[in-house]
Amino acid sequence: MRVLLFGNWYPPITAGSAYYLSSLARSLAQRGHDVVVATIDWGRNQPPAAESPFPVHSIPILQVPRSRLFYGLELMGFAFTPGNVRRLATLIEDHRTQIIHHVNHIFDTTFLTLLVARRAGIPVVGSITTPIQHQSPWVQRLLQRVDRVTVGHFGVRRWDRIVSLDRMVHEYVGKVYGRDTQERSTVIPFGVRVESLPMYEQRPPRAARPQIVLVGHLHPFRNPVQLVRAMPFVLREVPAARLVFAGRVDLKEPVEVAAQLGLGPDHVTFLGHTAHDEAVRLMQTSHVFATWVTGPYPALGTAAMEAMLCETPVLTDLPVDLFGDGALRDGENIVLVDSHDPESIARGLIRLLTDETLRRKVGVGGRRFVLEHLSWEGISAQVERLYEEILERPAGTRRG
Repeated sequence: MRVLLFGNWYPPITAGSAYYLSSLARSLAQRGHDVVVATIDWGRNQPPAAESPFPVHSIPILQVPRSRLFYGLELMGFAFTPGNVRRLATLIEDHRTQIIHHVNHIFDTTFLTLLVARRAGIPVVGSITTPIQHQSPWVQRLLQRVDRVTVGHFGVRRWDRIVSLDRMVHEYVGKVYGRDTQERSTVIPFGVRVESLPMYEQRPPRAARPQIVLVGHLHPFRNPVQLVRAMPFVLREVPAARLVFAGRVDLKEPVEVAAQLGLGPDHVTFLGHTAHDEAVRLMQTSHVFATWVTGPYPALGTAAMEAMLCETPVLTDLPVDLFGDGALRDGENIVLVDSHDPESIARGLIRLLTDETLRRKVGVGGRRFVLEHLSWEGISAQVERLYEEILERPAGTRRG
């Protein structure tokens, strides 16, 4: 098949949807498909096409300043312009594209790819990687309504098929865009960036002290304040325990609560921005990896998958059927706690920190889970079957 994948973000931009786009493109190319990627030209952040085993084309954008409404995202702007319509149409014609796969629906490029695809008479698949959410309930309702009548009505609802990365995203599709749209949604998960896989094979010694690590920027939807509140309970049973946060700190609350509880840097450490290599080293040398999502649509996250591949047990609060019945198993490949209850969190941490047999069981089980359920070989095979199913249908039965 001749596939064009489009996404606003592409490596070296460090975003989940950027890694999803590059990994899916590489995996489909390895399966023998003729792949081309189109993305946005963000100036110095745009990677050279020579680094990819397939062509990477970029189109210009009118960049806008950061906004608190979008949590200070730097790379935002407008790309749905007549010039970009012509550029994308020419690329599709030259490539003789059979199907377009649009990654991440939150940008105006959703309209761009759909318009060009319809004019060319080819189908569109869309992957929803980021449910639109906000910590303020009234802003959340407003954003979902705007999402429904703009990107939803003129984009997602007109896609031929939708790829939801887990069951929470699938539920989001039904709630925001309607049950008829949800019927065209298929749950196909995502995995760790293909290029990074060799990093997780190393097994350096664990830290001398019992260590818990959380990797990722701290923001309103990753607020670990209850994890901080759990530490006094943990320290009663494991006095040498240490909690490390590796990522930019955009929230005052966790830092303030740590100070209020008398938890100094010896027990709770905020490292700030941490390079990826160092973050992986922390995963490999820590005894527990905690992952936290405090919004209405929790997800496992790439960092947790990386920790699993490092055989570091992951503690979190997720629906057990996130990837299907029987995939996630508490006490076997993950440890589930109530993220609203510091004592529940502490009990889970204490179990893992004091029971080496359990740590190894959950760590090995977590790695097996990722390799069996979240490998790009399996993911790209599912996406390939989805493409084939769409292309086998008569053109007149596709969405418009």
